[in-house]
Amino acid sequence: MKVKFELGLFDNPYKYCNEVYENATVGKPAFHEAVLDMAKKSIVLLKNEGNLLPLKNEGQKIALIGALASDKNSPLGNWRLAADDNTAVSVLEGLQEYKGNQLTYAKGAEVVTGETRFAKEVAVNTTDKSGFAEALEIAKGADVVIMVLGENGYQSGEGRSRTDIGLPGVQQEPLEAAYQVNKNIVLVLNNGRPLAIQWAADHLPAIVEAWQLGTQSGRAIAQVLYGDYNPSGKLPMTFPRNVGQLPIYYNYKSTGRPDPEKDNGVVFWSHYSDEKHTPLYPFGYGLSYSKFEYSNLKLNKTTFSNGGRIVVSVDITNNSKVAGKEIVQWYIRDLVGSFARPVKELKGFDLVELKPFETKTVNFIINEETIQFYTSNSKWEAEKGEFKVFVGGNSETTIMADFQYVE
Repeated sequence: MKVKFELGLFDNPYKYCNEVYENATVGKPAFHEAVLDMAKKSIVLLKNEGNLLPLKNEGQKIALIGALASDKNSPLGNWRLAADDNTAVSVLEGLQEYKGNQLTYAKGAEVVTGETRFAKEVAVNTTDKSGFAEALEIAKGADVVIMVLGENGYQSGEGRSRTDIGLPGVQQEPLEAAYQVNKNIVLVLNNGRPLAIQWAADHLPAIVEAWQLGTQSGRAIAQVLYGDYNPSGKLPMTFPRNVGQLPIYYNYKSTGRPDPEKDNGVVFWSHYSDEKHTPLYPFGYGLSYSKFEYSNLKLNKTTFSNGGRIVVSVDITNNSKVAGKEIVQWYIRDLVGSFARPVKELKGFDLVELKPFETKTVNFIINEETIQFYTSNSKWEAEKGEFKVFVGGNSETTIMADFQYVE
């Protein structure tokens, strides 16, 4: 109601129902630029072995494979409201804006079949492999293969849960077949949820998480692949190794069982007998074309009380020739509480821009509010005790220091 009041809708309920205003506003170039900027910032580089990315600006033969690569609807996602069909820039169109390389496209396989927008359930393609041969043929002669795989835009959203969160339908098969003829594969994921992509993580040199980025999707992906934009996005959710790990998240409660990596002599511990218990990619994870290193974690003091504070500082260095941005994250662990506490809680983050080989110091403040939680006294308060602070590029950072809160 407050927002409606601030928009002036109580004075004029039809304030924005104006064709002149609509024609002058919808699709403004400034809006498309903003959408492109948001899309680029949302892309997460998950893997880049051997610096396969960014692509060279000329002289490369690039094979582009996947029905989603030419799809102009799926990037709009399920919650597209009244968006017109085929209004997104496809990955194919985005890459075609770069003229220096030889680009060849093959669909490979459809992700879904039949109606999607108004269908009660999306029909996933589990049988049609007629495009595999063409896809493999162009993969054989390419310097780099870009495979755009994942989910149709209508596979996620309300009422679209999945029990199998691997690549839907037949997509895994051409991915593995392409790898047999060409190891230089860049997997670009279009999806509305974390996927279980253990095979890809084990075998492929480069993986880009590109989500469903809206109307400027293809242009944003192309600019990241070519290095015109250095990716800085971080995962807002945890990627499992297998669907059987779900639910999986970084801020779980301590189970009281020892970590098998620290105490292998204990019989009972929190683990799986057939898979690692750690995530494939943790919350907050994301790479860059720059190489960032953390050092010199310092606390100006190790004890504080009500009204006091601790200043935490850490040095971030860009040990590469590429300017980039790093999202520095800091987490707190309360070792003992009146209720069981999470093993880590994100308390803050800072976006740091670094020139090649530049070092900057980032500071964080720990105070009473930082460590408060809803205690057994049924109120938000800080309890005295021992704590740990972790600083790094994702939730599995091991750079840490100890401090105490005393009343």
